[in-house]
Amino acid sequence: MCRGGGLQAVRTRDSVFWQPIGVRKEGSALMGIRVLLADDHALFRAALRMTLELNPDMEVVAEADDGTAVMDIVAHTAVDVVCMDMRMAGLDGLETTRQLLQRFPDTNVIGLSAYEDPALVSAVMAAGARGYVLKMDIGRDLGEAIRRAHRNETYTAPV
Repeated sequence: MCRGGGLQAVRTRDSVFWQPIGVRKEGSALMGIRVLLADDHALFRAALRMTLELNPDMEVVAEADDGTAVMDIVAHTAVDVVCMDMRMAGLDGLETTRQLLQRFPDTNVIGLSAYEDPALVSAVMAAGARGYVLKMDIGRDLGEAIRRAHRNETYTAPV
């Protein structure tokens, strides 16, 4: 269970992103794996946040709706793993992954997509992502993908 006061808008020079206000998982001093959610659909991010909050070893520390916001957040917030939608407006997930890992090589990325596209999977992994999870399989796969990425391991979804 989480205690806290919702989300606050954080403005940087180039964008605005959402960050939790005083959210701490009950009974833990250690925050666990710090996760950034990047998707241009707010409703999907909310559902993803609720899913990840069921994992006591993870905390969603920020949300972004485009690649520019992802870059700003990682520059200003401690993030371990970015769960990145590949099809965002503006700076898309693939190009954001390339730029992010070039600038912040210790950050881990999990690609998210609604599309089973082998070429996209290959491109995302070649860009340096630690894994790729289909949105329809998030409930089954994302927690393990985040844990493996945090350990600098690659995640391949079961077939």
